[in-house]
Amino acid sequence: MPPIAYITEAELQSADLGVVAAAFVVYFVLASIWPAIIVKPTWWIVTHTLYRLRIFQKQNVPRSGPALLVCNPVSYVDWMLIRAACPRRVRFVTWVDNKKNFWLRLFLRVTNSIPIDASGGPRLIAAAQRTIGDALDRGEVVCIFAESRTTSDGTLLPFQQNFERVLKLSTISVPVIPLCISQIWGSIFSYRGGRIIWKWPTQIPYPVAVMFGEALPATVTSAEVRQQIQELSAETAILDSGRSRPVHRHFARNAVRYRQMFRPCLIDTTSPKPRTLSYAKSLVGSILIARWLKTQLGTEKHVGTWLPSSVGGALANIALAFLGRTTVNLNYTAGIDATRSAVTQTGLKAVVTSQRFLGRMPLDLGDDVKLIHLEDAAGAIGKWQRIRTFLTVLLLPGWMIDRWVLGMGRHSLDDIATIIFSSGSTGEPKGVMLSHRNIASNAESIVAHVDVDHHDRVLGVLPFFHSFGYTVALWMPLVISGSVVYHPDPRQAKEIGDICKTHQCTVLLSTGTFLRFYLRRCEPDDFRTLRILICGAEKLPTSLTKEFEAKFGVLPTEGYGCTELSPVVSANIADQEIAGTRQVGNKLGTIGQPIPGVAVRTYDPDTMTMTPLPLGQEGLLFVKGPNVMVGYLGKPQQTARVVLDGWYNTGDMARVDEDGFISITGRLSRFAKIGGEMVPLEKVEEDMHTILETTDRVLAVSAVPDERKGERLVVLHLATMTLTVDALTTKLCTTGMPNLWIPSDRDFHLVVELPLRGTGKLDLRKVKEMALTVGKEKGSG
Repeated sequence: MPPIAYITEAELQSADLGVVAAAFVVYFVLASIWPAIIVKPTWWIVTHTLYRLRIFQKQNVPRSGPALLVCNPVSYVDWMLIRAACPRRVRFVTWVDNKKNFWLRLFLRVTNSIPIDASGGPRLIAAAQRTIGDALDRGEVVCIFAESRTTSDGTLLPFQQNFERVLKLSTISVPVIPLCISQIWGSIFSYRGGRIIWKWPTQIPYPVAVMFGEALPATVTSAEVRQQIQELSAETAILDSGRSRPVHRHFARNAVRYRQMFRPCLIDTTSPKPRTLSYAKSLVGSILIARWLKTQLGTEKHVGTWLPSSVGGALANIALAFLGRTTVNLNYTAGIDATRSAVTQTGLKAVVTSQRFLGRMPLDLGDDVKLIHLEDAAGAIGKWQRIRTFLTVLLLPGWMIDRWVLGMGRHSLDDIATIIFSSGSTGEPKGVMLSHRNIASNAESIVAHVDVDHHDRVLGVLPFFHSFGYTVALWMPLVISGSVVYHPDPRQAKEIGDICKTHQCTVLLSTGTFLRFYLRRCEPDDFRTLRILICGAEKLPTSLTKEFEAKFGVLPTEGYGCTELSPVVSANIADQEIAGTRQVGNKLGTIGQPIPGVAVRTYDPDTMTMTPLPLGQEGLLFVKGPNVMVGYLGKPQQTARVVLDGWYNTGDMARVDEDGFISITGRLSRFAKIGGEMVPLEKVEEDMHTILETTDRVLAVSAVPDERKGERLVVLHLATMTLTVDALTTKLCTTGMPNLWIPSDRDFHLVVELPLRGTGKLDLRKVKEMALTVGKEKGSG
């Protein structure tokens, strides 16, 4: 989000580079002679001007005695920031290949660091470790970077066990202080963009946060410290989220920058001739619609929309945000009962829609709910209003438009931005209240994790009533100053392939179900321009990713999120290779690592004690960060059941490995209890599809009551299933699957189609209803 002060790239480029180079030569000559006198003041200047340093919990560093700080290296100036943040003098442990480099010698001399010669063999490494142990014995504070190198993609690397060996060499008990540096990923001294230094800073001063964790015992393991640093990242993000600006205010200020005004912003493909709105036109349109809607809405706080993913839908959402209203994007694929439930729960009196869309998706909410047609705005907004608003956008600075023209100075991060109703796939839809803080922090974290920027063009096919579509296809492109191409129906594979190719889209957010459509109907060149393809909402089979990559040349990666988490929690990203070293960002079969500012834990679902399980052990997945929802609308008791001390209970069973990658093993509600044993329905489905050798979804597994076993499995399958029921169950027996997990032949039922939601996700509630219906016909056995 925007900093307090700005220095533009143009201003930096206009500097006299010759004078700057000469000043650097003089400075480093003096620094080599008098490092203590010359360099140390520089640290103070840098950390108080170029960086805006915020320090949290520095009281956790003991006032006297030894302490071992363990940190994650993110950039090449981490040491400087730690030195400025720590209340005591710090000695750094530095891995070096040689000492001939001038800069390295200067660093070692100024910081009194302890070098470890990585090329010197075990003997020299052991000697350096003894030196560290001696320093701790003398009561010094030592900082060690537990990762083997600086991160090249912003995520945590596996932690080395070097500090564990050091602690064993010390003759006294040394407290271990986990230390987290946040937000510095993206600065010129980090590897974001694939290089360091040789890039222009995105903002000056650059915001950085340093948090010191509570002391851990000397017996702590590297994996436990890594987990603590990740949790510190989430706590820092929560404390520091106040620096963000609501995304609609960010858009209003960003759209009028001279380099931004006439760049493409919103592109619509639904009209006979696709139209492109620049940032200036998008802002003008949003302001005009907001002023017109204000005359139609009165004082209503909650306002519904009945619009597809389109320029009109985006402008309506932006306009309502400008008015400080809470948007309720109604799900036009959920059925009238779910829609009326959402209207009742939110108390909607007005819904913004369009006559054109109503022709395709009729809506009848009775006389108590007013339908406001966007087409009426065109006739109500005069030519002079358009000209005056355009001149306002053209001539006034962003802060003036934000505060004076739109009067958004009082819009708070804690205001509810939207209420999104959960899919209702396992019960009645619940209204999830997401604040501007939730949306802004999640959008920022996604940008940092996935590494998107203003050059990217998003293909927005997910609906705004889906939290993934609302955050990532509506607001994220506006945060990065990119552009977004809208198409209302993600199932229209042929059209989407043509749009992606024509508009050269680089980012696509989808689901596994939709990828199957694209595989069948799109041409190999349709997705060649894609740089990022992330799928969520359902499990992404490894076979499907490989088949998609083989045809289109782009590898889909799997992410994970929940409506209650704004929604993104984690995502796989492309592997990064810098200077011959590869950092793994994508592990097939996992949902990736948590995005910045988000932490995860697993707990025993049976005991539910707030003691996290060890890494690698399956448990119930909990998530913490500034993206955790405000709560369920009108359901404080249900909110309290799923949000415990800031941690959200996802209801999913998961396993976190030592590298931080998360694997979803099943949903707690998608387990059947048969003969006292928990049977994972998703696993049974996955194995059946593997045997059938298909990437299409041809069956779904549910559970129904059974008098003898408690529950039994029921399989709903399509006529396109390539094996007979007998052949399928026979092959299941050869896979090593427990007999208790294998459905009986009599519990396979042919259906015309499998129920899907508008997002392509399996409608679990309807699957359950269908299973119960056909199960009764067979009796309870």
